[in-house]
Amino acid sequence: MPSQTFFNLDIGKQEKLLEAAKKEFCTVPYTEVSINKIIQAAEISRGSFYTYFIDKNDLFSYILELNKKVLNEMTREVIVSCDGDMRESFLQLFDIFIQRIEANQLSRFLKNIFLYFSIYKEKFERPSHDLFLYVKDFISLKNLKSSDLEFVFHLFMHNLLFGITEAVKSANISFVREQYRGKVDILCYGIYKEEK
Repeated sequence: MPSQTFFNLDIGKQEKLLEAAKKEFCTVPYTEVSINKIIQAAEISRGSFYTYFIDKNDLFSYILELNKKVLNEMTREVIVSCDGDMRESFLQLFDIFIQRIEANQLSRFLKNIFLYFSIYKEKFERPSHDLFLYVKDFISLKNLKSSDLEFVFHLFMHNLLFGITEAVKSANISFVREQYRGKVDILCYGIYKEEK
């Protein structure tokens, strides 16, 4: 995480550095991310960079922490807009991610996250638990059979993350979307056929 020196910078300088870093992490594989390019775009010296962050991993972890906050807020907004309906909420969340992947805004960044998760996983223990706590009061219970809301939420989150991972890897996003929707339906309606 950033040093206090970073937080002492005015907001404009902080944002300029973070935007330069996000652009780099969204453009190239993690192993090719260049601190030189980031500091040139941010118009800071190498020495200044290292007074703000320990290294590239530290910077990436901080960007992920910021994105986690954005994800939490986006998830809550979607759940509220869907009147707490889990099925509709997770279908919409998937579509939001797919739109960003198709617009090529997130694809490389997500690949960097999925491929280099081990670098920062200890800093994000139980991230879906934190997200659940953030949104649980907005989830509608009226159509849910299970009383274990957190377990159900984790199933939906796992399915969402798996679907996003598949979308990042696939050239056929329509197929991935169809597969994802089918898995959401299994979560909602079960695997058994209705008896006639």
